[in-house]
Amino acid sequence: MKPVDIKIAWQGQSDCESCSIRSSALFAELNEEDFSKIHSPIDDLKYEANSLIYSQGESAQHVYTLRQGYLKLLHLNPDGTSRIVRLVKPGDLFGMEALLGDHYKHAATALTNIRACKIPKNVISSLGEESPRLHRQIVKKWGEALSESEAWFSEINTGRIEIRLARFFIQLARETSSHTVAPLFRREDLGLMMDVKFETISRALASMSEQGLISDVTRLSVQIPNMNALKDFAKRGM
Repeated sequence: MKPVDIKIAWQGQSDCESCSIRSSALFAELNEEDFSKIHSPIDDLKYEANSLIYSQGESAQHVYTLRQGYLKLLHLNPDGTSRIVRLVKPGDLFGMEALLGDHYKHAATALTNIRACKIPKNVISSLGEESPRLHRQIVKKWGEALSESEAWFSEINTGRIEIRLARFFIQLARETSSHTVAPLFRREDLGLMMDVKFETISRALASMSEQGLISDVTRLSVQIPNMNALKDFAKRGM
């Protein structure tokens, strides 16, 4: 994991009121009066794939909203092993432990090139005391994160590996003008997510491709020729 030169990553202060993902982000319900109370800068940052945003145990002074790309939260165990505990998607909040304690509980690393907003926790603390709208959104985002983490473990850590991958692709699939596509990350990262060796991931992808469940497998994505067929396949592991 490579650290980020903040001078290179910084894009300027975020314009939260006109943010393209505001409807799904932390400040979704804030009005003009609320925004007028934000005095500390909220930075708009870009990170390359594999960049480390913050380390486990690092002093937690900011909360982040992911605007573009995908990010992993990695927990390092005392015995030296590690496990990806959550996949962060656009619109998700991460680093929320900053609101409860002084240190981050996990390491945050970009899986793809990402864009994120870096929000000082004193902004959220001071504004949260005055704005019930922000408080509601924080509770909502926290609940979403907990639900996603629970679903994450139950869906991609049970059943044979092809079934787990099918569920994974269904969760992240998006429609384009001509086909359905899902992101694909490094085999090592997928192995950490699903607690298997990366060779197992490679064999499972090849098997799913042979069955026609996925196609055009690249380093970054797969195509899904028939979403209903993939969903039927995933249900067999239930």
